[in-house]
Amino acid sequence: MTTSESSSMARLEIAARRYSQETLLGSDNDLDAQLTEKLSVVSSAPSALQWTEVTYREARKHIGIPRFSTLLKLSKNALYFLIPSYLASNTSFEFKEYKPGSTEWLDGLRGIAAFFVFVYHHVVAYTGQEHDYAWDPQRHPHWVHLPILRLFYSGTPMVKIFFVISGFALTYKPVKLMRRPGSQGKLIKTLASSVFRRYQRLFLPCAAVFLMIHCWRIWGAFDWFEAKYLENAKILPGDIEKYPLKSPDGFLGQMGIMLAEFWLFAIGNPILDQEYDFDTDKHMWTIPTEYIQSMALFLLVAMVAHLRRGFRVYFVLPACYLFWTYYQEYDHSLFIFGFFCAEVHAAMEVSALLPSSSHDGAGKKERSFKILKTIFFSFVSFVGLWLLSFPTRDGDNTWGYITLCKIMNPNGYYTKRVAYHSLGASILVWSLLYLPRLQRYLTLPLFQYLGRISFSLYLIHGAVIRTLGHRLVLEAWSHYEPDAYGSRMFIVVIAFLFAVFPVVMWLSDIFWRSVEAPCASFVRWSEQIVVSKEEVMKEQSE
Repeated sequence: MTTSESSSMARLEIAARRYSQETLLGSDNDLDAQLTEKLSVVSSAPSALQWTEVTYREARKHIGIPRFSTLLKLSKNALYFLIPSYLASNTSFEFKEYKPGSTEWLDGLRGIAAFFVFVYHHVVAYTGQEHDYAWDPQRHPHWVHLPILRLFYSGTPMVKIFFVISGFALTYKPVKLMRRPGSQGKLIKTLASSVFRRYQRLFLPCAAVFLMIHCWRIWGAFDWFEAKYLENAKILPGDIEKYPLKSPDGFLGQMGIMLAEFWLFAIGNPILDQEYDFDTDKHMWTIPTEYIQSMALFLLVAMVAHLRRGFRVYFVLPACYLFWTYYQEYDHSLFIFGFFCAEVHAAMEVSALLPSSSHDGAGKKERSFKILKTIFFSFVSFVGLWLLSFPTRDGDNTWGYITLCKIMNPNGYYTKRVAYHSLGASILVWSLLYLPRLQRYLTLPLFQYLGRISFSLYLIHGAVIRTLGHRLVLEAWSHYEPDAYGSRMFIVVIAFLFAVFPVVMWLSDIFWRSVEAPCASFVRWSEQIVVSKEEVMKEQSE
């Protein structure tokens, strides 16, 4: 064998052994040194080592087998991704510290409201009408029916809080721009951007949930409960929600049903004003409402932006609020009240920057005034919570709410309930503007975290309750008689604490990181690619 042939064979042997070792064991510096030394003995050409490296890389490229270490890394990253963000050791999860005048407390309030909606939807299926009543010393004397305490498992009033918070959050930046001289151009751009993003921001995550639920449907996740329900329509004493139709044509047929329902949900209902029963997930009824009210609110902001602040805040907004309240369009009222709260908060933020008096007498008066103001608005917040506790049923005969019902006697009970829940939500958010200590509590890391995943939590919890929750509760109930109310309620609590709650929180965290956050980034990116380059360069220069 010639010298050149020996050299070529050595190079191939070295490349193969090096590739094999790196693939199976990872990089090995000692092995590399031995192979390089062998190569230098076989061939004295200065380009031999370089030729060996090229051959090695080309072999890897053509064979296409991934490194074992790469597979391990991918598996490790996948496992890390499945760990909730608050437990992962490598997370960049950060919480903001409370600062006077900040709005992080709104996220905390939204998170608490979303969690209570989750609890309500778990309870409502298993308790019948018991959860609907408020405390009464004769008929419903149990402590869980007391005002304010019953809000822990009441979902309807929490939706009203959502709407006020949305009105506040959507108008806060425009309100700050209104207060700056010469910022009308930037204000119009902000409104245009908000209108462009709002639809995608709301409905893209919902599309992912539609896909998930219909996949679960065709894979049989709802079949067990559906069979039980066909045997006994009263299998659950409470609210039994609808399920989407199951296609006999397999996966593609189910996707057709999903697309038809999503069209009604995202186009037909909010834009074309078509009726939709929300068969895929009943809890999503608020999303089209949120979109419609957001568009109406942006139009109102554009209409009043050029008006004097005093006229806008103390005449136009109260007039609009009273008008829609009189005509019992409470969703409009709640978003407008959120706009009003944003105006008040922006003014308070400016006044907080002004220097305070350092004179002893003035300082004592100021402290006394702050104490009185705190006491007053604490009482106001209590009134708001009490109104939010207005019972879903039988408030006409319930102690503490009889007078409120008589005030609205010409109206039906549903109208009374919605009216007082809306008023309570407005009063509560308004009072919190003047209670910085409560704001500080609402910015605790737990509540900030709930606020960040609140939308994902709201979208995910219904599907888990209708599958895992119903299966566990009904299987456990089969061991008790129907009249064993205490034992059955104990099962409901245990199933929530040790199964439904951890699974929902885990899936919500994953959905937030894998769907909701990427959707928000996509919406920003999609806007940038259609905005003119001149506008982008101008914004970057500003």
